[in-house]
Amino acid sequence: MAGLAKNLSTSACRLCFIIQVVLSATATTVSTVPSGPYSSRCASPSPAADQHTGVDDASALLRSFQITSGIFSGGGADTLFSPRSQFAYFSESGFSRSSFSLLPHAVSRTTEPSVLHLTATLTLTSIRVHEYYAGHAFSSDFRKKTHSISFYLDGYYSFATAQLCMVGMGSEISSDGSIAHYADVTLQLRIPSPSSLTDPFVTGSLKGADFEPTSLVSYTEGSSYRYSENSTCLPVPEVAAAARRAIQTTPDGDFSCATLKARLTTWYGLEYGRGHAIPSLREPRMYINQVHCTASGAVRVYAVLSNDTTTMWGSRGLFLTEEGAVVADGHWDSDTNRLCLRACLVAQARSLPAPETPSTRIELEVRECGIGMSFWFPAVWTVRDRSVTAGVLWNATSTQLNSSDDNASVGSDALITASSFEKFKGNVSDVNYNYNFTMIDEAKRHYLKARLSTSKKKSKVSFPGNYSYSYRDFDIMFFLDGETGNGRAYPVTIGSAMVDGDKLAAENSFSWHAAAQLEQGTLVNVSYGVMYSVAPKNWSFIAPLVHRHIWAEGVYDPTTGFLCMVGCGELNGSMDCQILITVQFSSFGDSNGFGHGRGRISSLRDSTDRLYFPKRDLTLFGMYSHEVSESIWRMDTETVVVVISTTLTCVFTVLQILHTKRNPRAAASTSITMLAVQALGLVTPLVVNSELLVMNKRKQLGGLDGDGWLRLNELMLRVPTLIALALQLRLLQLAWSGRTTAACSSEGETSPAAERKVLRTCLPLYLLGAAVTAVVHVVNVRAAREAGLVDRRFAPAEATTLWADLASYAGLVLDGFLLPQVVFNAASGSSSRVRAISPWFYAGGTVIRAAPHAYDAFRAVSYAATHVYASSRDDFFGVAWDIVVPLGAALLAFVLFLQQRLGGDLLLRSRNRRRPCDYQLVSTFQR
Repeated sequence: MAGLAKNLSTSACRLCFIIQVVLSATATTVSTVPSGPYSSRCASPSPAADQHTGVDDASALLRSFQITSGIFSGGGADTLFSPRSQFAYFSESGFSRSSFSLLPHAVSRTTEPSVLHLTATLTLTSIRVHEYYAGHAFSSDFRKKTHSISFYLDGYYSFATAQLCMVGMGSEISSDGSIAHYADVTLQLRIPSPSSLTDPFVTGSLKGADFEPTSLVSYTEGSSYRYSENSTCLPVPEVAAAARRAIQTTPDGDFSCATLKARLTTWYGLEYGRGHAIPSLREPRMYINQVHCTASGAVRVYAVLSNDTTTMWGSRGLFLTEEGAVVADGHWDSDTNRLCLRACLVAQARSLPAPETPSTRIELEVRECGIGMSFWFPAVWTVRDRSVTAGVLWNATSTQLNSSDDNASVGSDALITASSFEKFKGNVSDVNYNYNFTMIDEAKRHYLKARLSTSKKKSKVSFPGNYSYSYRDFDIMFFLDGETGNGRAYPVTIGSAMVDGDKLAAENSFSWHAAAQLEQGTLVNVSYGVMYSVAPKNWSFIAPLVHRHIWAEGVYDPTTGFLCMVGCGELNGSMDCQILITVQFSSFGDSNGFGHGRGRISSLRDSTDRLYFPKRDLTLFGMYSHEVSESIWRMDTETVVVVISTTLTCVFTVLQILHTKRNPRAAASTSITMLAVQALGLVTPLVVNSELLVMNKRKQLGGLDGDGWLRLNELMLRVPTLIALALQLRLLQLAWSGRTTAACSSEGETSPAAERKVLRTCLPLYLLGAAVTAVVHVVNVRAAREAGLVDRRFAPAEATTLWADLASYAGLVLDGFLLPQVVFNAASGSSSRVRAISPWFYAGGTVIRAAPHAYDAFRAVSYAATHVYASSRDDFFGVAWDIVVPLGAALLAFVLFLQQRLGGDLLLRSRNRRRPCDYQLVSTFQR
């Protein structure tokens, strides 16, 4: 037995060994034999068999091939994203919005040491233009949407040739929900390993059977980078002279890669000295697009250059411009808290298309590498310079500087200064601000002149600063009157408090410093940043807006709510510091809609001066901080009220259904028109809200924005309304069935005859009211357009749609839901004494319909700006209706009560009418 067991064990081991050898040979054969599609489309690198790759090694390799921001262009881009969106690739400002990313899934080393096996997903993202219905007959419009196409690829990379070749297929989900596939896709990239200052780009192409070749370009992002060793920095005294202020220090010279990325990635204005020695660098703008750094303080950056000073705001996806770019690498100097870099200019060269490549291909050439760059974080701000990050550029080859040579010097005329000017959202509470008292005094003179020309404000009104203590009340959003444009004015300092940057730090600084100064009621020094966009003459929807930025200082009077500032702004390539900005805030409790004041931007120069510009009147919009809190509380309260009232409607409808079932004769005496009006009144808000959701219209509420959660909340609030509608339709079905089966045993008018009189009386009234509503809507929209309250860029974008106003009118009709029943009872004569309508139904329904009007009348006398779920009838019909309508509804309920007790002809006793039907019913009032 032992021998047998031993033989069996030996045989099993031999069998396992043979199977393992066969499987290994098969796997080797499969992995070493090139597949048909790959070998036919990728000449190199040649495939090789996979080998075991360690987890850490695989992770490092995956990171080295990852690309998050590159650009693509060419004929394939036009094919994939339609020629209509061609303007999205290279706009008038010269940059591309089409980007790609490469996300590797798995990587493995092979039997060939210089070859890697790689699988990845390539995603192309760009703008595709969709045609959609514009909301009115015989018209359509075009909407730009971001669209993505993904390609799933498998291939090999060679370290020897730095070439990556992958094959696979692609797919996308179209706007109609269908899935499109792209077959026979080939990706070829040159990925330098390691990359360097003179070889920092990934270039290649994407080809497919369904589209033309597409060119790909990206800045290398992997950790495989060889840094230069000769980065230079100006001596500290020269940096301080170039910056004209102190440099912000960090604790113990600590280096933070995340902080460096956040502060460096922004737009910079370049100011050239008269003797600067870099003739090929002359653009006024620079945008640092990417920053990569290591824990040891090595840093490399990629920046684009632009000569456009008006249309590049917010271009976070900018990668390349027609003017070129800059690549740089270096280190963080912890001793002087500066970033020292050596930079090279990058130019865009378009090579001639190859015979087999019908589209041109973007190539980037690294040229001049003798540029020195240095960046630091200023510790002091002024009206002319509020740079979170500042820097200088110079010709390093002509000066031969190094950081240890304290005697070397460069004239200030030979420097190019760089100053960031985008609003920074981080913490700048450590920065000190120095006011320009010359500008402050000039602003005071204009303030006193404006105060003398206006009447004195009432003593009981309150303005930002002497009522609520939040710096957000000083944050201004505005429209440009008579022009297509809008903007924002944000406070930088209020008194001695720095309120720019991080919200928590700004709120703390305001509460500790600015609030005490505002409470004194005297003039407070302030500084602002003003950004606005305006459409040029003969502007079209596709053309970019013109953007302007103004830095201003002045005074604010918390007792009158008047803000007066003098500012500096760039205009026609020159800095203009003769700009006057005045703002009159509205007082708390005196707001109209979302607006809280008026303002003006004007020039202090003579009209013949080349920097003079016409005045621009401003209309402020938005909400004060306490209004936002009140509106949120009010929205929550009104949500609960809506749910309760709709639930009570369901309860009263159920009670009426039970009343009708217990009293079969009551069905014949119930007005079909009344029930139909109630059903239509419930359908109308459902239809209107569905239309708003389908058209994806956002509620513009100033401080509150109706986003997806708000629309979802509105949709959920319609569920009780759907239940009420179903119950109402059931009640209508019972009344209709009772009408068809009822028989008249007496002479006189029958119920159908009475119903026809109801239609002849009520239907013309309803149609006339709808016509009047439409006319008033047109008049209001026209008046709003003439007043400049409607943005003409997005026609037909009225403040309220015709659907919304008709919904308000439908609510008014529903308030008088008892009118058809009263007319029906009057037409039926004394026979209407039958208790067809339950007291719970008509009395409870009247209270439910009157309650919102009472609430609207109450809120109209209190300060309130935004009401999301409350009735909008006060906006369309006026506050007087909130008093008239409840009284009218109560009067109808009282008349119905008398009719069911005394007969429908109680108002027509002089007419001797015969009773066609006499139902003997006993109501709860007679028990």
